[in-house]
Amino acid sequence: MPPITCNRVVGLGIATFIVIVFLLATFHHGSRESIKQLKDAAQTSASQKLCSDDSPIFATPSPSFQNSISNLFDVIRQTTSASDYTDAYGKKFKLEHDTVWNEPLGSDVLIIDMDTRSPEGTNEVFGPDKLNWETATGKEGGGMLSASFMNHFLYAQIHGYDYKFFKAESLESKGLHNTWIKPFVLDLFLRDYKFVVFVDADATIQHLEVPLEWLFNRWGIGRNTSMAMPIDTMQILNGDKKASCDSKGKVTLNTGFVVAQSLPLTFEMLEAWRTCPEEKRYKGCKTWAQSWSHEQRAFSEYIRYDFNPDGHNIVEIPCNDAMGYPSLKKDNPHIISDCHGEFVRHHTIDKAMTKTSTDMAMLQSITEIMQSTLKKNRKEFLISEKGSKKQFFKDFKEKAESKQW
Repeated sequence: MPPITCNRVVGLGIATFIVIVFLLATFHHGSRESIKQLKDAAQTSASQKLCSDDSPIFATPSPSFQNSISNLFDVIRQTTSASDYTDAYGKKFKLEHDTVWNEPLGSDVLIIDMDTRSPEGTNEVFGPDKLNWETATGKEGGGMLSASFMNHFLYAQIHGYDYKFFKAESLESKGLHNTWIKPFVLDLFLRDYKFVVFVDADATIQHLEVPLEWLFNRWGIGRNTSMAMPIDTMQILNGDKKASCDSKGKVTLNTGFVVAQSLPLTFEMLEAWRTCPEEKRYKGCKTWAQSWSHEQRAFSEYIRYDFNPDGHNIVEIPCNDAMGYPSLKKDNPHIISDCHGEFVRHHTIDKAMTKTSTDMAMLQSITEIMQSTLKKNRKEFLISEKGSKKQFFKDFKEKAESKQW
């Protein structure tokens, strides 16, 4: 018999939870009409090569499933206008800006995963067989995608947001690195939502009970904010301490977590961003078609300086809130920034940790739900022998004699 380890305990706990969730869930494709509309929109935009019959769009499941998950989390859900949030370690995070979003946005928000890869292999979420969470590796590829997709999907169900996974066609034939799909896909879906939130395949949402509305309030995302991204972690590459900075010396924004709001300026921004490598507007941008950090560097080098007229049209999310993870700097000497990913963990180096962070986010939330329920109903579940022993055994004897048991 294999030894019982912490990883096995965590794995078994998560496996149980995943089985419950995914036995209830029923993924369904969007209607033929909606898919046709998406393809028509794609054909009339620069993203036309992203859609094909082999590029499925996975839509949200039936409302009954979402309602069940949402109701389960009611006991620990953070309100949108709460002045602060305290995590399980006792760390308190306060709102840094005025409260703008007081009501849930629900299905006005789309959380989207987009990738040219799809987790359809052995022991992967869209694979042919039951997913074994304990033996899933979480390594880069289908394992990592499986873990992060379930994290993002669950978060959307908890707060009533829509969720989709868009499997994009490769852009390599167009001379673009595949990460350039972001401005194309954001433009495509933002036409049907107030907000589209992209979370990278190696990133996880860490406090599932905290809604986006509260985070928007914390980060200063207002009604005129077009886009928000976190400040990147600084690192030394080949001796270059400015490797994470643009040509002006400013730290780049990381496109692993993007909040886009449907505004006229946003669509202008997306148009300029996705056409940047064509150099019709920005000379030198073709460099970033294939060179690291691709669309991320192009946005930071050009777009953020041309599309922020009011100073808050583009919001820079603090690095510690939405980049990195607790051991990033400690385990990687070339990393300068000590960003812990307090709300969104981005595992830019240790990709397999995506599964570990998914483990902890899900188990912590279920732990808090169980604790809250038990404490709220302690009189029903807790029997104290001291002080109630005589009455307890009297009741026990009476029920036994009357054969009620």
